[in-house]
Amino acid sequence: MMRSLFAGVSGLQNHQIRMDVIGNNIANVNTVGFKYSRATFKDALYQTLAAATAPQGNRGGVNAQQVGLGSALGSIDVIHTQGGTQSSSSETDLAIEGNGFFVLSDGDKRYYTRAGMFEFDGTGTLVSKLNGLPVMGYLADVNGNISTDEDVELKAIKITGSVSSINATATSEVVLSGNISSATEEGGQVERIATVYDANGDTHRVLITFTKNRVGEWTWSAKLEGDPAETELGPSDPADRLIEFNDDGIIVTGKKGTVTIPHTLLPLVKNTNLKFTLDFSGVKQYADETSVVVLRQNGLPPGELDGVSIDRSGVLIGSYSNGLIKELGQIALARFENPPGLLKVGDTMFSESVSSGNAVIKSANTSGLGAVMSNSLEMSNVDLSNEFTEMIITQRGFQANSRIITSADEMLQELVNLKR
Repeated sequence: MMRSLFAGVSGLQNHQIRMDVIGNNIANVNTVGFKYSRATFKDALYQTLAAATAPQGNRGGVNAQQVGLGSALGSIDVIHTQGGTQSSSSETDLAIEGNGFFVLSDGDKRYYTRAGMFEFDGTGTLVSKLNGLPVMGYLADVNGNISTDEDVELKAIKITGSVSSINATATSEVVLSGNISSATEEGGQVERIATVYDANGDTHRVLITFTKNRVGEWTWSAKLEGDPAETELGPSDPADRLIEFNDDGIIVTGKKGTVTIPHTLLPLVKNTNLKFTLDFSGVKQYADETSVVVLRQNGLPPGELDGVSIDRSGVLIGSYSNGLIKELGQIALARFENPPGLLKVGDTMFSESVSSGNAVIKSANTSGLGAVMSNSLEMSNVDLSNEFTEMIITQRGFQANSRIITSADEMLQELVNLKR
């Protein structure tokens, strides 16, 4: 009779734990990136009153007689299903579409989270709004190249110093493309303007003139707009400025030319000429109308960082006031062989355990990792309808186990009453 009392007590205790788990789930129904938990039970040890016997002769075997000793807590599982996505007005609010965790670090230990509520702090470091821990990833080099190789050390995503502003870059190449009409009269000219930059980032307009010598042969020249002396900036010998086309209209001679602006025409630059290449290889000569244009040129004035956007691969793309677009870094993601084995440590973070396995850290959209969505947050995966149903079942289970105790107590009372 005493066994039933302790069986009821074990049921009460386990259902209390299950209610604690359900209560925590419901409390975090609106917690960003939260993953709900589930409590399961198992039966406890059994007391064997009579052992099983094997069949003998004309008699069959007899089954064992066992009495259970109640229930025990089987597991508390964290369910890592994808939560819904909530739109956000902040560019640095991030959600993961698929598998993976953001990587945070306090300098000594790494933590993992699905709660992508991030912001840039006063030092330019991308940190979690929940606890201020920096977001880890890969930083770009001076040329904007990002390496995500395994031997590359993870670093805090930080945008300061040379990244927040860029120096001027002198023009080194101007590329022209399009058609220069073969129907142009001999001696006729075609003019185009190229905008170039010197070492200080100052803008200069160079007038490029094509003069037709005969069909298939042109001579180019370059002058600085506004130069009263109309100084020739190309080679002094016209033969070095000759462009020739074959019968198919393809350039065969003079695919490139060199332009030099002397420092005397660059008032803010001392003792340094501006020298760049004109690339004519994309120019054709057909009978169609002239359509040649300056396709592109490099070189930029100085610029300040205007804004940062984040693409689906977690790459931070900086936009500068001079029009430059540059990759600044890339957010890293981590995956585990057994995500439910991770330990919850608060602030919607997890840490590794011997059950979860070691973190595999890569960039987003690779190695089974999901994509990063900016202006988005992953909501809790708690299903209230399911939690309320589990609450009813748990409450009834607790109530039934309490009846075991009261019924056993009444039986003991009857036993005591036999003495009267």
